[in-house]
Amino acid sequence: MTTAFQEATPLTIGELWAVPAMLRLGCLESVRRMALRTVQRVGEVETADGWAARIQKASDDGARAMRETLAAFVAAPPPLTPTVVSRLLGQLRPIRGAHPALIRLEQWIAEEALSAEDAGALSTQRLALTQLMMGNSITSLRAITHADWRTFVETQSAMEAVLQEDASGVYPRMTFATRDRYRHAVERIAKRTGAHESTVARCAVDLGREAQEADPADLRRAHVGYYLVDAGRKALEGATGYRAAPQEAVNRWVRRHPNLIFVGGVLLGTAAALAAVLWLAGPAARTAWGPVLLLALIPANDIAVTVVNLLVTTLLPPRLLPKLDLNAPDGIPPTLRTAVVVPTLFGSVTAVQEALEHLEVQFLANRDPHLHFALLSDFTDAETETRPEDAAILTTAEEGIRALNARYAPGTQDAFYLFHRSRSWNAQQGTWMGWERKRGKLGQFNRFLRGGENEFECIVGQTAPLHACRYVITLDADTVLPPGAARVLVGTLAHPLNRAEYDPASGRVTRGYGILQPRVGISLPSAHRSRFAAIQSGHPGVDPYTTAVSDVYQDLYGEGSFTGKGIYDVDAFETATEGRFAENTLLSHDLIEGSYARAGLATDIVVYDDYPAQYLSFARRKSRWIRGDWQLLRWLTPWVPGPDGPERNRLPLLSRWRIFDNLRRSTVEIAQLAFLVAGWTLLPGSPLRWTMLALGAIAAPINGELWGRAADPSLPWAM
Repeated sequence: MTTAFQEATPLTIGELWAVPAMLRLGCLESVRRMALRTVQRVGEVETADGWAARIQKASDDGARAMRETLAAFVAAPPPLTPTVVSRLLGQLRPIRGAHPALIRLEQWIAEEALSAEDAGALSTQRLALTQLMMGNSITSLRAITHADWRTFVETQSAMEAVLQEDASGVYPRMTFATRDRYRHAVERIAKRTGAHESTVARCAVDLGREAQEADPADLRRAHVGYYLVDAGRKALEGATGYRAAPQEAVNRWVRRHPNLIFVGGVLLGTAAALAAVLWLAGPAARTAWGPVLLLALIPANDIAVTVVNLLVTTLLPPRLLPKLDLNAPDGIPPTLRTAVVVPTLFGSVTAVQEALEHLEVQFLANRDPHLHFALLSDFTDAETETRPEDAAILTTAEEGIRALNARYAPGTQDAFYLFHRSRSWNAQQGTWMGWERKRGKLGQFNRFLRGGENEFECIVGQTAPLHACRYVITLDADTVLPPGAARVLVGTLAHPLNRAEYDPASGRVTRGYGILQPRVGISLPSAHRSRFAAIQSGHPGVDPYTTAVSDVYQDLYGEGSFTGKGIYDVDAFETATEGRFAENTLLSHDLIEGSYARAGLATDIVVYDDYPAQYLSFARRKSRWIRGDWQLLRWLTPWVPGPDGPERNRLPLLSRWRIFDNLRRSTVEIAQLAFLVAGWTLLPGSPLRWTMLALGAIAAPINGELWGRAADPSLPWAM
């Protein structure tokens, strides 16, 4: 029916999505009418029963009472509907023989309305029809609820048929959410320009086809999405005469001037917070305004950064990344073969067994013939190159990987792998350890994938398929990869609009992404392991390392921060980072590598991490992060240490700001404590007032994060 109607007038995408709503409305209207008919029938039955009771009572009272009752009935009869007639005569049939007047009443009713036979037939027919229509309406509502309206809309949409002609051939292979986003872009342009949706879609497809003819290798510009949601949107809007709505125009202006919004907002917010401190401190404190401003600068700046982040992520639409749909029966294709690796340390046989169990869990949640799972392992640091327990640890790891392959890949031995390194002497650290720790393992693994020299002491598993791996998903030892998350990560990074483009002039990826960082949530078991974990894990977003969420960098600049858990393109990552850093200079390497390889934040993909159960564990981990952050201090200067000596710093201002922001964040607690102590001992005025100001400076950023969690349904605490 819809197809026939569109032969005369094509329906818009909004009208097609309205079809199920209209069908539901029609079914509900039918239910309403049948309910009213049922209520009416109940009333008619009650009316008939009432008159029948009066007549039966009159029969018991005598002939005179019967005559008066029948006269009253004839003088003011109820509506003689089939239900009333059938019900009334049926009730009076047992006493009709004793009262001839009832026979005359039946004749009178037949003359005025219906005979008893006709009334019974019509009443039964009406009741059956009501029941049938009510049952069909409820069944239809259930069928409408379970129908695949996505397929209906896509098969019936004239606009969708045009978009399927995408010159790159990528559009049909995308996820439904991504295709729907494209369709909404077409719909928005069509509404503002008055053109039909299929006309706008045709224009976008033609632009992609022209780009393909000009450069067949440029899949990005051949893709229709380049003109709907990416940099080619301006060309499409110019071709269709589109003018952005006021709110959209404001959002675009904000994204065109991110530095003005972010930096200006932070400066204004800091100045406002400092002014508020001076005003609230009272007249006595203003005489020492210099020390007050100096002590309050970092806490005030922290409040300003929190407020700007909150406003941007709340008011600015999130920047979602397009995705390919790899959940089809074929799953990940051979061209997108991926390795899931867990860099870890083996300190005991128990640690090996836990690592093997964790790897098996990730495999079972993300089974795919073109996904491979590997442990990249080192022994723990030692004073000597080997320890007596090393042999037992390595034997347990080898046997565990072989057992997993025998269980899940008996014929190919290519599901699980072990890549183990021996210790090497580090003169700077004064210990035997794995070379460059996690960064070294990943770098050596990448070189192995590309046919480089094998730098691992022990390798278990059939490695031939690994050389075809295009991507690597790296996880921490306690990171959980939810079911199906690996396919979503691969499908996101493989989309043409997200593929990395390396710029030799700047020495970094400048278009697309070499790394994708998913959102990191706190696993429920670890969040309830102790009172400390229960309190602290309730504040995801405050800690930028364990709870990366949608932030101002992704929304404003289109770049996120890499926190060590995500997927990267092996070739792009190696091109951007290989030989970039000197040895023994980087403990915290994730942020700097994400700056060179360009990291994107995929806020709609979630992995889960454990949270420290004890405060001392939390403090040791934070101390290690802060030490790593301060090692990046030299990357704020024009010259940075390279493998062959100092070289010019190629990082853009945004990456340098992220490094500076981490350094600033590491000093916030100390600055807050110094402000509090100075208010008690050095600053003029009431110590109580300074205490309240210091506590307010501590609480304001936390309250801002709490409010942001409640306002953003995309974050893990709102799920």
